[in-house]
Amino acid sequence: MESIQSFVNDRLKIEYADDGQACTVRFFGKSFLKDPGEFVFPILSKVLQDAIEGKKRVFIDFRELAYMNSSTITPVIKILERARMGAGEITVQYKHSLKWQDISFSALIIFQTPDRRIEIVGME
Repeated sequence: MESIQSFVNDRLKIEYADDGQACTVRFFGKSFLKDPGEFVFPILSKVLQDAIEGKKRVFIDFRELAYMNSSTITPVIKILERARMGAGEITVQYKHSLKWQDISFSALIIFQTPDRRIEIVGME
């Protein structure tokens, strides 16, 4: 049975779903937060910990995010660094056809591992 949790801060909504096979985090709306790490990082940390304990992959899906300021990428980078040094498996999904998403997220390819434990995927 899938469990879904929702978190909202201003215009940013994050949904966390665990279907028993994978943990999925979806971002919606817009992130204008001055310090998004205070809101985003604890959520991503919990998801990564749950996934490691359950031996599941984490999917972080930004395709429905309309806008984010540049500081919103920082907590994502921190989670990717943590996963790269540990046992976590993460796929970051973004909308390749949105120029701002392509610019922001394609730069994260430096975190991709040869074994695809961490992967960055531009989707339509």
